[in-house]
Amino acid sequence: MTDSEPSIPRAKYGEQALTRVSVELPLAIGRALDYAWPNEIGAPPALHAAVEVTVGTRPHVGIVTAIHDAASDEPQKLKKIRRMICAPLPSGLVHLAQFVADYYQVSLGMACGLITPMDSPPPPEPVAWQLTAQGRDHVRHIAARNRAQRVLAEALKARLNADARMALTATQRRLLNEWVEQGVAEAVFADARQPMLVLPVLPTLTPAQTGATLALRARADEFSVSLLHGVTGSGKTEVYFDLVAATLNAGKQVLLLVPEINLTPQLIDRVLKALPSVTTAVLHSKLAVGERNRAWHSVHSGVARLVIGTRLAVFAPAANLGLIVIDEEHDGSYKQSESPRYHARDVAIVRAKQANIPVILASATPSLETWRNVRHARSDVYQHIVLSERATAAAASSLRLVPGRGKRVKSGLSETLADGIAERLKRNEQSLVLVNRRGFAPAIYCPHCGWSAPCKRCDAKLTLHQTSRSLRCHHCGFHSSVPTRCPSCGHPELVGAGVGTQKLEAALIEAFPVARIARADTDSLSGKHAWRELYERILAREVDIVVGTQMMAKGHDFPALTLVGVVDADRALFSTDFRAQEDLFALLTQVAGRAGRHALPGEVMVQTEFPDHPVFQALLANDYAGFADRTLASREMFGLPPASRMALVRAEAKDTQAVADFFARAHVVLREALGTKDGEVFAPQPAPLARKADFTRWTMTAIAPKVRPLAEALHKLTETMQNDRPKVRWTVDVDPYDFG
Repeated sequence: MTDSEPSIPRAKYGEQALTRVSVELPLAIGRALDYAWPNEIGAPPALHAAVEVTVGTRPHVGIVTAIHDAASDEPQKLKKIRRMICAPLPSGLVHLAQFVADYYQVSLGMACGLITPMDSPPPPEPVAWQLTAQGRDHVRHIAARNRAQRVLAEALKARLNADARMALTATQRRLLNEWVEQGVAEAVFADARQPMLVLPVLPTLTPAQTGATLALRARADEFSVSLLHGVTGSGKTEVYFDLVAATLNAGKQVLLLVPEINLTPQLIDRVLKALPSVTTAVLHSKLAVGERNRAWHSVHSGVARLVIGTRLAVFAPAANLGLIVIDEEHDGSYKQSESPRYHARDVAIVRAKQANIPVILASATPSLETWRNVRHARSDVYQHIVLSERATAAAASSLRLVPGRGKRVKSGLSETLADGIAERLKRNEQSLVLVNRRGFAPAIYCPHCGWSAPCKRCDAKLTLHQTSRSLRCHHCGFHSSVPTRCPSCGHPELVGAGVGTQKLEAALIEAFPVARIARADTDSLSGKHAWRELYERILAREVDIVVGTQMMAKGHDFPALTLVGVVDADRALFSTDFRAQEDLFALLTQVAGRAGRHALPGEVMVQTEFPDHPVFQALLANDYAGFADRTLASREMFGLPPASRMALVRAEAKDTQAVADFFARAHVVLREALGTKDGEVFAPQPAPLARKADFTRWTMTAIAPKVRPLAEALHKLTETMQNDRPKVRWTVDVDPYDFG
């Protein structure tokens, strides 16, 4: 679908002839469905409009992708469009969905599901309230004894914004509603047509930051990819805020992506301080349906000028987009784990290229994909901007490698790390202990016979959760109670193996009984506002020690945090995932950046049994470039991404033979389609988690030096399998991150 498409003949709106439209729906049917466009909708058919239709009896939202004149007998055969959800989407967004469909091997309908709203636009929300001319006369006659009315009147004279309204008493809010009904007060709505000038409130930039802003501004009027590569605390955010403000002042919209939902509240706080008066929309998957729908339409209408969100926000319907910023671009969270399995960073670069606008990739530890592009891509497209020093006077945190095993280690906590925490408690400073496993312990086992608790539905061990006294599978959700004795030999003592956040929390409570300890993982932060509340407690210094998973490593700024301890870092050194060491380097660099960001000096302790490992030596030397170049050379030697393109075919079924039959056929089809000259297809094999939720799971990997041959071969596989209709659930994952 292109902008040069020929005009589509159709009946004039208002005539009796019914119009037939094709609608792409987010269903695994592989084709558009035709519907009749009824005159009672009250608007003519529109290409790329979002509409609601029914498939069977269930309603779905889809995109109109073609309009035709209906034959005279068709009105009786076609279902009618139920309603129009919104005006046409930007054509560039539909073209982006087509790219996602082609590259990530999904139907156009599934890709269109990424760009459609959830419902029609909600009524606009006021941004403020003010007195009318009638109201200004009315308030002069309020008696002195009516204090609530007089307070409200004073607030309305200065224009009452939405936050101030929330601070009113219930009586005052009820009175405000009455005044609006009586014409004493009126609501004020945002005006997207007259954007206010943005005057950024930024600290004085260092010479390095100033140079970076000039380099970004030099490429602000065309497509370019700028890697903003700065050490933690170097002020990358202030640098890209400068270009964000300039883009907004040019009348454009800006898209800012963050990897984690938990980072959005802090970033919004920084945006409100640095870019006052900018209307902002937030988009992420944990928003309530109504909140997300309102944010989507505020972007589509142009009211929201700055969009902040996680990976799904890359599809925000901004028709006047002028800049895309991707913070922590290396983060694996930008890769979608369910179909369509897109990578938001890569989709953002494609969107920027289609719109001829710049994109900024910000990171202290760039992904190897970005690093390779900077090293080898055209210099007129990619530029590398380096911030090598912290923007404040604070020195970089010192890094120590301490033993992670032995007599001086209890429940995963070494004596050296415990002494460091005790010292911070004396100085009224905060500590963060990072362990990348939730739960009390990774597994429970019998020391007498070696039995360990298996999941009945997966080839995985159950994780011990001490607070609920339960065993849980983190793959399929199965859970059971903790047995009182070994089911195999009857031994009365069962122990936890390894360290999880709950076990470490228990050890810290025992070691420091008067300390205020908080745990930050997905189990403890399940409530909607749980993370925000914990974040504010840490900022208010109401917490002494935080025990957390990798969610605590990213982007947080706590002035009193001076010690970071990392437990169980060695696990990544021997992972079967070829990206594990790259991810470990990034994680440790990020978590080290949480300590000593202000006046207080910071220290990082990493517990390890392999202090001479190249990853740790590169960290000690603060040598990301050397580590990245060596890792990239190794990938190129073995033909692994980013030196090649990879696709992973997954299939699962409760019938093991059905999985075997599928791969016997799929392996032959894909190998013949790709050819030995254009790539390699490896033999199918059981997935690392070969049984999950009672499903047998296998995978097959294909690799190729170039994109097109692999894409064409995968398309052939998809066509063949759709015709064969195998009795398995199967998917294609292009550029996979998860091999489980």
